[in-house]
Amino acid sequence: MDDFYCDELLSGRTPVRKVIETANVIAFHHTRPSWPAHIVVTTRRHVESLLTLTDDGLLLELLDVVRQVAAIVSAEQGGAHITTNIGKYQDSKHIHWHVYAGERLPGR
Repeated sequence: MDDFYCDELLSGRTPVRKVIETANVIAFHHTRPSWPAHIVVTTRRHVESLLTLTDDGLLLELLDVVRQVAAIVSAEQGGAHITTNIGKYQDSKHIHWHVYAGERLPGR
């Protein structure tokens, strides 16, 4: 599967617990979390990665939602990690950010 977000999330085939939604961005609890607090933020339209995102308005909206989610996780957990991957490190070829905190869950 190259694009979980288009194939599963945005198609509605995989239900998620939403945290924040805007017209162009969605944040939700990870379907298979690796940390006790693990939220994913992604775009509603397909963008492969940060390197291919050319819409500055979408970038600002995406980063604003990442910031809001980071504030939620930080308030609950005392801090947060924020990551995105590019190229061979990117399992799903759809831009997304992980906002997470806590000790990595066993087996993840």
